[in-house]
Amino acid sequence: MKIIMKRQRDGQSWRKHFYGQYEVDGKRFVVNTNVPWKGTAPESLRAMGDVKFERSRTEAEGELQRMVDEAQSKGRADHLTERLIKSKTGKAVEYVKIADLAARWRKMERRRVVSERHFVSCDAVFAKFAAFVQEHNPEAVFLYSITSNDAAAWLRKMQSQYSAKTVSEYHQLVRSAVNRFLPAGCISPFANVARGQKSDGETVHRKPFSADELQRLLETARGDSFMYPLVVTAACTGMRRGDVCKLCWDSVNLAEGVLIVKTSKSGANVEIPIFPPLMDVFVSLGQEGKGFVFPAAAAMLAANPTGLSWRFKTLVANALADKEPSSLPAAVSASAVVREAVEAINSNTADGSRRSRIHENFRRYADGQSLRDIEKDTGVARGVVSTDLADVERWIGKRFKRSTPGRHSSGPSCSIKDVIASTTRIEAGEGRCNAGSIRDWHALRATWVTLALSAGVPMELVRRVTGHATVEVVLQHYFRPGREQFRTILTDAMPDVLTGGKPVKAIDEGESSGGEMAILLAKIQNGTATTADKKRFKALAAKV
Repeated sequence: MKIIMKRQRDGQSWRKHFYGQYEVDGKRFVVNTNVPWKGTAPESLRAMGDVKFERSRTEAEGELQRMVDEAQSKGRADHLTERLIKSKTGKAVEYVKIADLAARWRKMERRRVVSERHFVSCDAVFAKFAAFVQEHNPEAVFLYSITSNDAAAWLRKMQSQYSAKTVSEYHQLVRSAVNRFLPAGCISPFANVARGQKSDGETVHRKPFSADELQRLLETARGDSFMYPLVVTAACTGMRRGDVCKLCWDSVNLAEGVLIVKTSKSGANVEIPIFPPLMDVFVSLGQEGKGFVFPAAAAMLAANPTGLSWRFKTLVANALADKEPSSLPAAVSASAVVREAVEAINSNTADGSRRSRIHENFRRYADGQSLRDIEKDTGVARGVVSTDLADVERWIGKRFKRSTPGRHSSGPSCSIKDVIASTTRIEAGEGRCNAGSIRDWHALRATWVTLALSAGVPMELVRRVTGHATVEVVLQHYFRPGREQFRTILTDAMPDVLTGGKPVKAIDEGESSGGEMAILLAKIQNGTATTADKKRFKALAAKV
């Protein structure tokens, strides 16, 4: 047992407290006595300091002796406890290190098979937690040494960096793992730590496509032989991206026109009718009964799932970008801003060689050369050329970079990334630490639910298709009608005394009242007619 002093991380100055070193049952421990040293410290503790320093050293030695006596007593008690636990359970008590938490979580027995991708995600969370504890409480090595203050501080840090949903998931994972591997009898450091607080900002929900937008998306996708079948399947079934890509032929019953699928996320068995557009897709493939329906998509899901998302969002951008021109940057031509660009390059570059390079790259680009041509002629990599042009755009506050021909029709000033961001994402804002995706694959699932419920399909049938266990999940996360659609639904459902009467829909040109009556009658017979549909049918019947 001896008193020691530790230096700060800079290796120069001493830390303000005395530390103690001792051994118990052959194990070496170093602890902070929490006794600050005073006076003038000698270069080595083998030497004597001034009077104040020696008094503080004597106080630290007394505190260390008390800690050693307590540790020895606790050690004897722990030994007896360990023997008792082993006699009762037949298993020896294990002390798991914080650094080993990820490895132990991987090896834990489970009833279900967990993907490597999930384990990699868990490893990242455990690594963040271990690094935080090491910084916040350097003396904590084993799980039982984590304090409630450590757990609360970890939660506060997560809340400052991530959304409420992510914080809740991280908190639940780390708490479950720590509680699972704590020695028997230890109180969990998360016992008195509440889960993540609700975010001040609104939850970002997927934005469903309207029927018109969905039609435009399908028309745009038709030219992509790889994506079109996947988009049709997702739109017609409401299935998740993974379930679409890994759909097997043994789940497809073309004779009865139904899909019987076990969902990968919840394990629920769902039944989905095969609508005509989807039937056309299956028939065109002509490989019934042989493995995956979309083998190329299944392979891409395993190797490059981000690529699937990128290709889908590209379709969305091409289909819908021109409907939202206000969100896109104004188009300008590089040749129209030459003077501004030259002045900006001269004033923002101090390095002469870099200034010359940017001047040359911009001149060639303004003359109509592509990035590939500039790379070929000058030897400067396309990435460097693109970065130089982006710097010029930022300096003059205008966009002039041209898009790849044929990729979208939003004007020469918009790169495909800009268009995708403007049509499929919502940027971080108050209460949201990160941007959110609102028009990805899962938006097709929200679209299916929203269109079905808006059309009067009973909730029980919707849940039978989607596999959701509760109504609350469907209503909270998937039923997201637009304002006009929401107003129409309420107007149809509420009495005239509140709505002032419901507008009578005019019959489109070329559509006979008899044809409309037949459609309404079919809806009444299959139980999907709304109150407005029934009134419309009566009004038409009275005219006949």
